[in-house]
Amino acid sequence: MTSSFFASVFRLALRQVFKHKVRSFLTILGILIGVGGVVTIVSLGEGLREVFNGNMASMATGDVIFVMPDAPMEPGRVPEGIKLFKLRDMDAIRESEHVSGLIGGNIKNNALVKHGWRSANLMVYGSPWNYFPIDNLEIDYGRLYTRGEEMGRAMVCVVGADIKKELYDEQESIIESFITVDGARYRVVGVLKSKSAMTGGGQFNKSIHIPMMTASARLFGNDDVYWMSVKVREGSDLLVAEEDVAARLRASRRIKAGKDDDFALTTPDDWAEFANSFVNSLIMVFGVIAMIALVVGGIGVMNIMLVSVQERTREIGLRKALGATSGTIAVQFLVESITLTLVGGMLGIAIGYAQGGLVSILMKNSLDVSWEPSVPLQWVVIVVIAMLAMGLGFGVYPAWRAGRLDPIIALRYE
Repeated sequence: MTSSFFASVFRLALRQVFKHKVRSFLTILGILIGVGGVVTIVSLGEGLREVFNGNMASMATGDVIFVMPDAPMEPGRVPEGIKLFKLRDMDAIRESEHVSGLIGGNIKNNALVKHGWRSANLMVYGSPWNYFPIDNLEIDYGRLYTRGEEMGRAMVCVVGADIKKELYDEQESIIESFITVDGARYRVVGVLKSKSAMTGGGQFNKSIHIPMMTASARLFGNDDVYWMSVKVREGSDLLVAEEDVAARLRASRRIKAGKDDDFALTTPDDWAEFANSFVNSLIMVFGVIAMIALVVGGIGVMNIMLVSVQERTREIGLRKALGATSGTIAVQFLVESITLTLVGGMLGIAIGYAQGGLVSILMKNSLDVSWEPSVPLQWVVIVVIAMLAMGLGFGVYPAWRAGRLDPIIALRYE
């Protein structure tokens, strides 16, 4: 079979598709819905993966270890509340030869914050002066508090972007104004830039940051530390540094041999791995649902091709009488089946990508959650190969039936 033969068969297949426009459209629609669903899920998932990876890459330069308290698991017992770190734990980590820098802070949920006649229960952070770059927090106007202000336990604060809407009238100036946190007055020296929900906007935009030393003395009344960020010294191995930090914390927190740690160490790579696993799980779960729709669409293709064989029985008999072989007839119907699935697949790719873009726009406008949909080239190749396989798989039986028709009986078919 030459290329000219396949070209003529393909033209005949297209002619049949356009001859029965409504029927072809309904057949293609099933394929289109399935492929569109798969591509929408993949485009959003891959876009989300890129956002996660970008956030993790920009969290810190060099190797960083994030340390959080964790409730240890014991067989047969329900985990109890977490045990916060103390300043002595930070001092123990600072002594490590693998550590070049260390900061830590605390958090108070539902602190009563007031300004004038307005009040709200907000999250208040006891944050060190050099914390803000760690979480990509940038000042919008005003300034950050200084190291001197922290060491002097100054009553100053930096607030999130939404605090003005929460506590201030529209015409009021927020810089150099005062707010009350659990009964103590703090002077606002800076306002942070707004962050999207994808990067913790809901958390940071309505938060208050006061110097860590001030918070320990005046807000918390203790030296509790909820989180720590450890900068690994250049040239030190990250895994070795993790082991050393863990060993120092176990000693400082008097954790006995054989007992589980009551803290957790993570790195940006750990978060990126978790994010990738999360996105892969989403794509898999929703992709299976879309694949079911795709299989249903393929069954529709087989059904339509069987109807087409039935309708064109006389045509098949005439072609066989003129010398067409059973193989030629079978190839014709296979090509028609593949044409239907490929057209549906191509339209599904375009519509799926467009749906991903629409969903991202809607989420940006309603939830301030934004990421760009992305369809990797390998997924386009996978879809095309899948459509070829589906066209072959669901077209084999109709093509086989068409090729087996007896030309004499077919010519007499009414």
